[in-house]
Amino acid sequence: MNGVATATAVALAAASACGAYDADLTDFPRLVGETDDAPRFARAIAATPNGVLLVPKGEYDIVTRITITNRCSLAMHPAAHLVARAKMDYVVFWDGAADYHALSVFNPDGSLYDNPNLFIRGGDIDGNGLASCLAIANAHHFTLADITLHNGARAGLCVTRETGGHLYELVANNVYCKCTKSGLAGNVGIECQTADCHFTDCIVVDYTKGIRSTGGANRFTRCHVWGGTVPPPGMGFKEWSDAYARRKQLETAGKWTPEEERAHLALGVPEMLPGSTAFECFGGSDVFDGCYADTAEIGFDIRASVTLLNCGFFNNPRMNLRESTAIVHRGGDLRVAFSDFRGAAGCEKLYEGDGRNVEWVSCRASGGAGMAESLAALMRQATSNE
Repeated sequence: MNGVATATAVALAAASACGAYDADLTDFPRLVGETDDAPRFARAIAATPNGVLLVPKGEYDIVTRITITNRCSLAMHPAAHLVARAKMDYVVFWDGAADYHALSVFNPDGSLYDNPNLFIRGGDIDGNGLASCLAIANAHHFTLADITLHNGARAGLCVTRETGGHLYELVANNVYCKCTKSGLAGNVGIECQTADCHFTDCIVVDYTKGIRSTGGANRFTRCHVWGGTVPPPGMGFKEWSDAYARRKQLETAGKWTPEEERAHLALGVPEMLPGSTAFECFGGSDVFDGCYADTAEIGFDIRASVTLLNCGFFNNPRMNLRESTAIVHRGGDLRVAFSDFRGAAGCEKLYEGDGRNVEWVSCRASGGAGMAESLAALMRQATSNE
C-alpha cells in the first residue's frame, strides 16, 4: 500500500473510530432479487442527506447510475471498487442541486445554507469502458481527493455544466485517471467545464486527451499527463510491456541496435497516442504551474490566454510516437516562463503557430527537430514584436 493509500485508509479508520460519518454502506445490504449494488447505494445515500456515507473496501457492481442530489459526501476506502457492469452515462453523478449562480444558497425556510466542505474522498470508480466515471455539478468549494478513475468511456472526471447550474472552487488533489482497457481511444481524463477550480498533483495515464479546461481561471499545479501503456492494436498488454522492458534493458546495456529499433517501431504506436493531447487549454486566464506533458502528439494545445509556468514537455521514444509538438498555439495570449522542452526521438517540434502574442521567459529547449534553434528564433520574434 503506498503512502497516499495508507493515509486514506488511516483517515477512514479514524473517521470510523470517532464517528465522523453518518451512515455505513455495510448497513444497507442487497435486498432479495437485487443483482447489483446500485440500489443499496441509492438507499444509503437517501438516508444520509448533507451527511457522510462510509464506503468500505469491496467490489461493487453498478448497473444503473449512482446519483447524489442531497449533498451526501462519500468517504471511500482506497479498495472500494465501483465497477460499471452496463452502459450508462456516468457511474457516479454528484449534483449539489442548488443554483450557485447566485451569491448565496438558501434553505427552503429562507435561512442561509453555507456548508462549503462537501467531498468525495478515496475509492476507485471504474467505467469499465461502458461509462464515464464521475461527474460533479452545482457545488461550491467541493473537495475531490485520493481517488482513482479507471477506464472512462468518454471521460474519467467531468466537472460539468450539463445540469444547467454552476460550480466553482472545486479543489481536486491526487486524482489518478488511468485506462487499462483497449477500445477507449478518444476519451478525456479530466474535463473541467467550469471556472475557478484548483487541480493539484493529478495524474492522467492513457486517456487520449489528458486534461481539458474550457471554463477559464482554473489552476493546474504539478499535473502529469502521459501515455503508452495501452498496447498497439493487435498486441496484448503483457506482450507490449515486455517489449518495452526489453528495449529499456538493452539500451541501458548499450546493446540497442538499428535493427532492434526498426523491429520495435514495426510493433506500432500504443492505441491511446494517435491524436493525443496532454493539455487542452480552451479557458481564458488558466495557469499551468509545474505541469508535465509526457508523450503525446500535442503537449499543450492553446486556444485562449494561458500561462505556462515551470512546465515540461517530453516524448518517450520507446513509445514509438514519431510526431509530437510541444505547443500548438491557436489563439489568445500565451506566456511561457521557466519551462523545459525536450525532444528525445529527434522528431519533436517546439511550437506551431504564428509566434505573435507569445512571451518566452527563461525557457530551455533541447533535442527534437531543432527545438533549441526554434526557441531562439521565437524569442527573437517576440522581442521584435514588442
